[in-house]
Amino acid sequence: MSGNSRGRFRALWFFPLAAFLLLFPFASARTQEPQQVERDSTFWIFQRKPLVTYTIGAYSAYVLYKEWKWWWRDNSYPWMIRSEGFLNNYSLGVDKVGHFYTSYLYTTSFRELMVWGGFEPETALWFSVGIAAFHAVSIEIGDGFSTYHFAPDDLLANFLGITYGYLQTGVPFLRNINPKWSYYPSGNAHFKKSWHITGDYDGHIYWLSFNIHDLLPRGARNYWPEFLSLAVGYGGKNISQGASGIPARKFAISLDYNLLAIPTPGDTWDMIKRVLNPFHFPAPGVKFINGEPAQFKPILLF
Repeated sequence: MSGNSRGRFRALWFFPLAAFLLLFPFASARTQEPQQVERDSTFWIFQRKPLVTYTIGAYSAYVLYKEWKWWWRDNSYPWMIRSEGFLNNYSLGVDKVGHFYTSYLYTTSFRELMVWGGFEPETALWFSVGIAAFHAVSIEIGDGFSTYHFAPDDLLANFLGITYGYLQTGVPFLRNINPKWSYYPSGNAHFKKSWHITGDYDGHIYWLSFNIHDLLPRGARNYWPEFLSLAVGYGGKNISQGASGIPARKFAISLDYNLLAIPTPGDTWDMIKRVLNPFHFPAPGVKFINGEPAQFKPILLF
C-alpha cells in the first residue's frame, strides 16, 4: 500500500467520529424525559446535555489529532502486526497497564459526565463503552500502518480496562478496588521532536486503590476513616523514550484518598469528584526499585 493510500485510509477514521458527532445529539434527545430537562439540565448558561455531547466529541477529535501528530505524521509503513511481550516488553509492561487504565478512565469518566448531563444511566454506560472502544481500536489501526505496528496485547489491555469499568457498574464490591494513575515529570526522557507525556514512562505510576473502610468487617469500620485508602503501584525506571541505564521495575505502597467519601453539595460537585477519583494525588508512600533499597517519601511523586 502506498503512502498516499495509507493517508486516505487514515482519513476514513474521521468519518465514524463525524457520524458520532451528528447522531449523538439526536440520541440524547430521545433518552431524556422532558420534565427532567426542565428541572436539572441547565448548567450556568448552557444546557447540560449539548454541553456534554459536544465536549466529548471535541475531546475525541482532539485526541485523534494529537495521536496523528505524535506518532503517525510522516510515519507511513506497510501494515504490520506484532505482539510486544505484554509485561516483558521495552517498558516492562508499564505501557500495557497504561492502556488498561486509559480505557478504564474513558469508560468511567464519560459515563459520569453523561449521567450528569441527563442521559439515562444505561445509555450513558453503553455510549461510554463504545467511545472507549473506538479510541482503543483507532489507535491500534493507526499504529498498524506505522513503524509502531498493530499490537494485539495493547488492544487486549484496552478491552480489559473497558471491561473492568463496565463491571464496576454492576458489581458493587469492585468499586472498592479502583485503578488510578499519578504522573510527575521524571527528567529521564529525551524526545527527538515534541515532548509528550506518553513517552515519559519513568514518571508514571499506575495504582490499585483499596477502600479499606468498606472492605473491613462492619464492626471495625469505625476505626478506619472512610476517605483514606491504601494503594499499591507499579511503574518503571529507565524505561522512558531515550532514557539511558538499566531498566528496572518499580513498586510502591502509598496512602490514597477516596474522594467519593467527601460530602459535597449537589450533583455537579458529585460528578467532579467521581471524574477526579481515578487519579492518585501525592501522599506518603514507600517506593521499591529492583536492586535498590526501599525509599520512604513523605510525598511520593514518581
